[in-house]
Amino acid sequence: MVALEYGVEECQHCYVLRPNRSLSWRQNLLFFSGLCGVTLLGVAPLVAMGFWPVLPFAGLELLVVGIGLYRVTCRCHECEVICVAADSIRIERGRRGPQQCWTLTRAWAQVVLKACPRQWYPSRLLIRAHGRTVEVGRFLVEEERKKLAQDLTRCLRGDS
Repeated sequence: MVALEYGVEECQHCYVLRPNRSLSWRQNLLFFSGLCGVTLLGVAPLVAMGFWPVLPFAGLELLVVGIGLYRVTCRCHECEVICVAADSIRIERGRRGPQQCWTLTRAWAQVVLKACPRQWYPSRLLIRAHGRTVEVGRFLVEEERKKLAQDLTRCLRGDS
């Protein structure tokens, strides 16, 4: 998802990129709690009949699903911010705050949409300046990545 904000501090244009996510953090917790409840309700009669070895395997299954759900939820809360100022481009990436930051000179910046030689892989959106290259929008779908490339190119030329 791409959101464009105007008039943010010293930035002329500010692009905020976030992955599409279907559930919030709280909704993921509720989903996992429900999954744990259903699994334990299904295992309880087996344990009562004496099949107690089922319980550790059910616990291991829930642990693996919980770890996977946690990792996916954390990845879905990543954010990229591209601030285009009069003389520079600042790119910040992180979850709760900026964890990585790059500053490129706007006059030398170039937006490159690099297609993969294999048709089934997505393209890569790169911003280059003075030998430094930063990839942005890795989590965007192809149409959003192409539109962002056009918008950034127009913004850097000063057409917007």
